[in-house]
Amino acid sequence: MNVNSCKRWAADFVCKISIKLYYQLSYLHNRKRLLNFAFPHNLSEFIIKKIVSGETAQYAVYADKYAVRKYVEEVGLGNILPKILGVWKDVDEIEFDSLPDKFALKLNYGSGMNIICKNRRNLNTAEIKEKISGWMSKDIFWRAEPHYDLIPKCIICEEFIEDHMGYFPLDYKFMCFNGVPNHILVCSERNVKMKLFTYDLDWNKIDLLTSDYRSTEDIRKPQNLDLMIQYATQLSKGFDFVRIDLYDTGEHVFFGEMTFTPEGGVLRYYSLSALSMMGKLVYLK
Repeated sequence: MNVNSCKRWAADFVCKISIKLYYQLSYLHNRKRLLNFAFPHNLSEFIIKKIVSGETAQYAVYADKYAVRKYVEEVGLGNILPKILGVWKDVDEIEFDSLPDKFALKLNYGSGMNIICKNRRNLNTAEIKEKISGWMSKDIFWRAEPHYDLIPKCIICEEFIEDHMGYFPLDYKFMCFNGVPNHILVCSERNVKMKLFTYDLDWNKIDLLTSDYRSTEDIRKPQNLDLMIQYATQLSKGFDFVRIDLYDTGEHVFFGEMTFTPEGGVLRYYSLSALSMMGKLVYLK
């Protein structure tokens, strides 16, 4: 058993004993302080208290990457949904020969469980089936986000999204509070070493990240920034906190997902001052 496997086993063990204990230990490890469950004042404490109390069960339908499509359509944004090429409950049901040369496979729950195919002729289907089967056999509960366990598991195939250069577009994550986007977290180069950037709604770079995740580089302002702000506002209406993920190819904006418990609420990349600022926004009605 390698180090990562040991960590996962230990986390799973602690979580099964007590979710509250799991989060106290996780927060203490990352923040060098204990969580305040009685009077949460920052965004981490707010999210984690919801998880521990079971309140996040109400978000399962929105966290489901397939079921959430109905909500996106209901708010009038069906035009930003990527096209669905197939939905399956078992990996053996996938007919790879019927898929286009480029596509994206993903599980409808959790994060990081996706496969981007740019050339189907180079695809190792046996390897992909094994990987997806491995993902689906895992108990996501070890991450202490039990609302994901309420999602019926399935495999989704979506159209391949790319910009005019043929690259996968950047991921723009809008942090929204009570229906109002506050700032944008941008993720870049996740396949190499993830770089993070934070910008306000006028695309001024702002300092919200810890030194370990802060980048000195700049990201060019997206062409459809105003449109994405509008979409994030529509999608976040009625929620005290939600992160809306969108993609901008330059020609079109695409919906990514809605996340209510990013990184299980720990949010290691945000500074404590940023978390406190966002905590105030949650309670500002």
